Amino acid sequence: MNRMTSLKNLFATLLLLGLTLVATPGHADDRAATLLGKMDQATSIVEGKGPHLIYVFFDPNCPYCHKLYEELRPHVKAGGLEVRWVPVGILMRTSLGKAAAILEAKSPLQAFYKNEDDWNFGDTPNGGIEPLPKPTETTVFKLNANAALLTEAGISGVPVTVFRGDDGKAYFFTGAPDAGRLTAIIKHVR
Repeated sequence: MNRMTSLKNLFATLLLLGLTLVATPGHADDRAATLLGKMDQATSIVEGKGPHLIYVFFDPNCPYCHKLYEELRPHVKAGGLEVRWVPVGILMRTSLGKAAAILEAKSPLQAFYKNEDDWNFGDTPNGGIEPLPKPTETTVFKLNANAALLTEAGISGVPVTVFRGDDGKAYFFTGAPDAGRLTAIIKHVR
């Protein structure tokens, strides 16, 4: 086999592999199953109502989490999708205080909306809620427990979205996919 044929075969294999990865709704593996199996231990903020459920680990100062929030708006507003937002405080010095401010608010969902809707796109992008200067021990414990769920599953970074697919398997993806890809993924959510 000559070098050009080898390169063509390698390219075709990589292209096929890429298409296969793009076609799947997320990563179905032990990490997803481990994480999904422990979501009853997570402290979350429930948004929307419906038969389709996803969990999203987020940091209040994460720009990719904010992008995912924006990309999910049409799906939540259309009904049928429930999002359980799982806060962590891991990215910036103010992250823990902002996550605590959300959880300790009279209405955590409204505080979450304030953080996202008042997003700062300046030199240092971050969430729009003021950090709580002295979170309660209980709140800090809950936030650390949420972060530990990711660590125990061997997943780092946010956002992390976890769900059960229409095939019954647990899946997760990291980051904020574009609107088209997110729509394709949500079609597979059970």
